[in-house]
Amino acid sequence: MTSRDEAVGLLEQQHTAVAELFAELEEDAFARSGTMAGGGWSAKDLAVHLGSWEEFSVEAIDAFRRGERPAIDGRLRGDGATDRINAEEAGRFHDALPKDVLIRFEDMHRRLIGEIRGMGDEVWASPYPFVPDLFDTLGDRIGAILGSDDGDFMHASAHLPDLRAYVDSISR
Repeated sequence: MTSRDEAVGLLEQQHTAVAELFAELEEDAFARSGTMAGGGWSAKDLAVHLGSWEEFSVEAIDAFRRGERPAIDGRLRGDGATDRINAEEAGRFHDALPKDVLIRFEDMHRRLIGEIRGMGDEVWASPYPFVPDLFDTLGDRIGAILGSDDGDFMHASAHLPDLRAYVDSISR
């Protein structure tokens, strides 16, 4: 299991790298469709995406504390669930102003880091009863929500090469 401090370190490092790249984009470049994720997303969509999964993590922590199954556990059932969730979130913020999406991106990250830092190690390491065949502890569950093929808590890193390539293509 990844410790709380390790998780915060990984999340902070990745968030900083993404935020620095977002800051290099003018508003129109940030919102320009078809520039990332194989041509389907904008950098704005990426900010929505990353913020949404951090929001799901905050909601999972809150539900866990209440002894309730987190909504994300139910939403992730079935084939194509992740793609469906990502499309729903992109649609939810489609008309949002770029500055508002960036504010949310920063706010959700601060809230998540605050939640992780604010809980004790005993809560982080508490058994996760809602999907026990997949996740041993709350920390394991949060790591998976914010994970990628590169590992737990590595979600933003999976998107960094695409974002870097886009920013580099503009700055030439």
